[in-house]
Amino acid sequence: FNWIKQEINLPVALAVVTHAHQDKMGGMDALHAAGIATYANALSNQLAPQEGMVAAQHSLTFAANGWVEPATA
Repeated sequence: FNWIKQEINLPVALAVVTHAHQDKMGGMDALHAAGIATYANALSNQLAPQEGMVAAQHSLTFAANGWVEPATA
């Protein structure tokens, strides 16, 4: 997050996290503290607390046609 602010100098509105590993979801609480909306696959959000990580604020599912949709569960 700091690198983006310093190097790109653009506001960060949201973050999409790809999976529930420490290298991806480990900084979720820092993003939340900075007011950044977070999104992750519904299963990643389910697994994150079991792995001692903070879940994203919003869940997504990936449709067979490649579109990303809000999770229904």
